[in-house]
Amino acid sequence: MKVNTAHGEFECRDITRTERRKHYRKVKLAFVKQETDELHKLCDEFAKIAFKNIDKSLEGLTALQEDEVLIAIVCGYMGIDLEKQTGGWD
Repeated sequence: MKVNTAHGEFECRDITRTERRKHYRKVKLAFVKQETDELHKLCDEFAKIAFKNIDKSLEGLTALQEDEVLIAIVCGYMGIDLEKQTGGWD
């Protein structure tokens, strides 16, 4: 899976539907709650899923840029378009 971001294009490992469903509830809760610690944990978890070598894949990015890329990757895996997301997931 390729994810295009403002910081470049990132090649991420593909996951199965079963893997995606396994993570969906956690993603949904983290996005709805918008708790920084939970979002950071989620980003770290998906970095491990997406990349064989996280440091090499995110090399040269600032911490903020890494977060932006990782959020884009989470959204890519889950099929979420944050620009169209207006009302939450109630």
